[in-house]
Amino acid sequence: FSMAVSDTAGNVKKCRALICMSFPWILNCPDPCHQLNLLAKEIMVGSKKYPKVMKTISAITTFFSHSNYGKKHLKDKMQDEDDKRGLVSFGATRFSTFADQASSVSRCLPAMEKCYSEGLIKFDTAAVKYFVADSPQQGNLRIQLYNINMLLKPISRGLKTLESSQVTCSDVFNIWIGIAIGFQAVFSSPNNPINIYHQETFDCYNRRFAIFMNDCTPGMFILAYLLDPGTIFASALQHPNRMHRSLLS
Repeated sequence: FSMAVSDTAGNVKKCRALICMSFPWILNCPDPCHQLNLLAKEIMVGSKKYPKVMKTISAITTFFSHSNYGKKHLKDKMQDEDDKRGLVSFGATRFSTFADQASSVSRCLPAMEKCYSEGLIKFDTAAVKYFVADSPQQGNLRIQLYNINMLLKPISRGLKTLESSQVTCSDVFNIWIGIAIGFQAVFSSPNNPINIYHQETFDCYNRRFAIFMNDCTPGMFILAYLLDPGTIFASALQHPNRMHRSLLS
């Protein structure tokens, strides 16, 4: 064995530490997918800004998953759309999949409005107001769907990349940096309403990144990144600045 990997639960974390203490050549590695899922959870649930909209989105997808009649009419209306994909369910233990669920609701919302306005479906729950065209409630839902998609997509894409069987420690470090770049792109426009989540999002990111980097064999991910033939000649590492010198010293 060359590496011990687990989540951050106390018992398995201690087990990893003991293994690597007994066999120093074995690398101590926290599960990167677990940390990214926790990052998505903290952004969505820990912020306490999104639980209400999460319930609304879940109510919408649950209605169609339980109604073959409604699902059939939605599928028919989706044939008139450019993107004909349907609704996607949220995985209870994979918070990043909520991005896919929110995107699917946003994608299917025009078709849902047609189904409801034409009387093809009856939505008797409180979420029905979000289907009414040109309503303030629907406008608010669209904004929330946009924010959720923008915040969780970088994490979701990172997790999909980590599903590969060929992922290296360098790739893991690249993914974490890529997520930070993705967040920076999200908050790049000063007039974007999503900027109210800027500090909170990066606080969540910094906390999870610090846990991940400090809970492993010291320097293993940075060293793997610097020795990766695919990144060793990256322009960021060629710039003769202080950070570059400190990384290589």
